[in-house]
Amino acid sequence: MSVTSGFFNSLSGDRKYDARQMSQLFDGLINDGIFESIGDCFAVKSVSDLNLTVGTGRAWFNHTWTYNDAILPLAANSADLLLDRIDAVVIEVNDSDGVRQNSIKIVEGVAASSPVNPVLSNSGKIFQHALAYIYRKAGSNAIRQADITNKIGTDETPFVTGILRVTSLDELLGQWQDELDRFVENEEADYSAWYAAMKEALEKNASDLDIWTENEKESILAWFEHMKGQLDVDSAANLQNQIDRADVERILLVGLTDGEKTFSDDGTTITTIDSAGRKYVKTFTDGFLTCTSVLTDASGGFMGQMVKKFSSDGKVISSEVRII
Repeated sequence: MSVTSGFFNSLSGDRKYDARQMSQLFDGLINDGIFESIGDCFAVKSVSDLNLTVGTGRAWFNHTWTYNDAILPLAANSADLLLDRIDAVVIEVNDSDGVRQNSIKIVEGVAASSPVNPVLSNSGKIFQHALAYIYRKAGSNAIRQADITNKIGTDETPFVTGILRVTSLDELLGQWQDELDRFVENEEADYSAWYAAMKEALEKNASDLDIWTENEKESILAWFEHMKGQLDVDSAANLQNQIDRADVERILLVGLTDGEKTFSDDGTTITTIDSAGRKYVKTFTDGFLTCTSVLTDASGGFMGQMVKKFSSDGKVISSEVRII
């Protein structure tokens, strides 16, 4: 018979329905799983030695319901002497003519050097649904809680949270991991874009300063030669010191006029060495809010330092200069 229906009133016994047809009333309304809101959800716990308990709860599997209203004790068999194995605590739906009931039992796995979960029955008249897997170490005479792997709330044995709904922790954890991966990808992309823009801006500013300095160089040198010719030796020496100091201040402000410029990989350090061997190093710290510029001569001797600090809103800049 391909089409069935019900329920209708019986006339002289012409309408009779069995338990499976009664249960099919819930098909499409309740999905197979453990009811999340009832009892202890069949939690499997170690008690002592080889003794386990299964908590209270209600389940719906294979058109049948299972209800446990008290802590259920289970006794596991001894572990294998030489090889490990994995046992399973299951809800078994047995529709065999001689049984026709559900039970909670232990299904032993096969002892092996690399044991795997036991194969549970899932066809014919017997269906087994894992509540937990237990790792049985060879020669052990006790089961610890750490040996028990809970399967309630996973794809294998999901929670029933309401009509037409089941919840799998595997699905939730997968979704959370995917969201975390996408967040990290977006942050990395934003940082890469910001870093590229910052590096481009720094390189452009450095290039503009080099052009300005080169344009001013000739006029500064001409003015210096003119002044030197009009002063006596002592005045010229004093003026030379002042000019040297002014030159250091100028370099700290705008950089060296020639040479090779090198950027660090993270864009926080810019190093310039000119034809005279002088080294000018600019270092950005505190998220580019602090810039420290240091000038040394060809032998590495300190010539001057300038520290600039920018306010977080970019409206205030404070400077501190130290020259030998």
